[in-house]
Amino acid sequence: MNLNSISFPSASSSAVHQSADPARRTAEAKAAFVGSLKSTGASSITEFYSRADDIHTNSKALAKQEETVQKETKKLAKENDSLEKFLDKTAMEFSGLKDLEALMAELEADFGLIEETLRLVEADDQEEVDSETRPDQSDSTG
Repeated sequence: MNLNSISFPSASSSAVHQSADPARRTAEAKAAFVGSLKSTGASSITEFYSRADDIHTNSKALAKQEETVQKETKKLAKENDSLEKFLDKTAMEFSGLKDLEALMAELEADFGLIEETLRLVEADDQEEVDSETRPDQSDSTG
């Protein structure tokens, strides 16, 4: 190989190449940047679509749960009203039991009085029977 046969670019062609080189490098950098943005955007959009789909799915599930909660709340309100009525009725009956309790106490006192009266009557009857069965002591002395 002969060194004379190798050609080197001239200074004038090198200047043209250098002036075209920054423009070309800028265009390549711009193209690479745009490509990177598109790639990042595409993956972000896919992620955002996935999130949006999840949000819509969850929104439907939450709406259904909210509807169920409202129905159950209405049922609980009805049950609460029913229990409140039952409690009021029971309270009225219980106040009637207090009256019955007072009546029972009065009856117990009356029964106690009747028992005492019967005991006294039986004791008095027993004394009469005893006095009739005993010989009269005044007849034997006479």
